[in-house]
Amino acid sequence: MLKQPVVEWKTEEGFREVINRYSNALYAVSYSVLGDYHLAQDVAQEAFIKAYLKRHTLEAPGKLGSWLTSIARNLSLDLKRKRKRMVQVMERSFQEKALQLLETKETETSDLVWLALYELKVDIRTSVVLHYMGGYSMQEIASMLTCSTSAVESRIRRARATLKKEMSELVEKNLKDQSVGEEFERKVFKELRLRSALFDQVELTNANFMNSNLAQSIFTDAYMVEATFKNMNMSGISFRDIDLSDLKIEDAQMGGAVFRNIGLPPEDHHAAGRREQHMPLLFEKCDLHGSTLTDCNLKGVKIEKSEVEGMTIDGISVEELLKVYKEKKSE
Repeated sequence: MLKQPVVEWKTEEGFREVINRYSNALYAVSYSVLGDYHLAQDVAQEAFIKAYLKRHTLEAPGKLGSWLTSIARNLSLDLKRKRKRMVQVMERSFQEKALQLLETKETETSDLVWLALYELKVDIRTSVVLHYMGGYSMQEIASMLTCSTSAVESRIRRARATLKKEMSELVEKNLKDQSVGEEFERKVFKELRLRSALFDQVELTNANFMNSNLAQSIFTDAYMVEATFKNMNMSGISFRDIDLSDLKIEDAQMGGAVFRNIGLPPEDHHAAGRREQHMPLLFEKCDLHGSTLTDCNLKGVKIEKSEVEGMTIDGISVEELLKVYKEKKSE
């Protein structure tokens, strides 16, 4: 049973309780869309992180459950679209195929369960998974799915009637065995700590950041000479007033990144004077399509072995410039 909503649920301590209370709900909703336990747990974690970062936007505490489940559902649908998962419709029903596989032991139990569940309509499937995987009551499920208790009870009855006895028992047992553990809440906040990292006035010379998620992190007024970032998610990361001389970034996702005052900062900047001479930058095997360079000093810049289709300088096509240059050279 779910407890009454925490009054101060927007605090860190209160949100920890929210995670413990709704973890299986978001896991169940994600699984009902994706049909994969591992992906569902990842999406549930991502949903809690998104909810925590946007928690102050929800003004009605009574809608907390439905708000959280809607976030998990939308993230799951987005992931499903990205994966372009194609489900082939069989001539025989999914249920009959699942029973045949069960008898011949040709596939994993989790696959059998998903084949059976996929035959159910989405609203029925979600209610069934919430009931068996999450252990939630009909009233609790109704609150999370914003429907009546009688509607949920009807969905569960219809599911039991649709599934044959053997498959119904298999689905119930398998879903009950898949609930998330107590360590889930710790994993969510561990990830949150990384994503909301703030490095202010720190010495990070020769620091190595590897195989981590630093999305939305902020580095400000830090000394990071010869720092290395490798195999990182750095989407939305912010560097402000940083000495990044000899910085190395490899295999990183930096979507949405903005670079300002890189190299020697303006003379009126408080970091001016740290170095007397600018040290050249190297961009190698980088995907920079659609990027913009504005008000930059590009003296002596070399562009070699790169795709320049659509590239312009002050509105002039580089392709056209190269074409004219080659024609004049051949004359």
